Amino acid sequence: MRLYVTLIDKLNVVVTGIVAALLAVVALAVLAQVLVRFVLTALGINISAPWTEELARYTLIWMVFLGAAVGVRHARMIALEFGVRKLPAMTGVPLRYGVMLLTIAFFGLLFSVGVEFLELGRSETSPVLGITKEKVYLAMPVSMVLMILNSLALIAETILEGRDIRFASDFAPED
Repeated sequence: MRLYVTLIDKLNVVVTGIVAALLAVVALAVLAQVLVRFVLTALGINISAPWTEELARYTLIWMVFLGAAVGVRHARMIALEFGVRKLPAMTGVPLRYGVMLLTIAFFGLLFSVGVEFLELGRSETSPVLGITKEKVYLAMPVSMVLMILNSLALIAETILEGRDIRFASDFAPED
């Protein structure tokens, strides 16, 4: 189990690097869009760059899904924890593990929905970039697999280290 947690953490380092690169792409695409729309237009140069909007949108989709997958690893997703934290450990801990299992099942459901979207995406192309939307829709099933793997790693880590899973977000490494 410890090897699994270590491998997932190494995978998350790579995914975090990808998310950082995607953030840079989004920032550059939006900067280009602003320059073309406002700065160049103010200088009397009327050109358009419609690709910047699509690139930023599709990159942002991948960035959010992958970033959320990494967030799951350290229980950094939005959750209503105050109730579970107030319960006695005998009740709260099994409840939190049960919620984690339900969450994993939900990620599995979203994976299957994402696979269905891939079929739809094969027949759609983006209007400006001309890529099949399958490349965009792939973000959902890929990220759901990562979320499942990260959820299992979180469960394994709390068991291995004997920590109370209700407070898992308190033990997340600092950014």
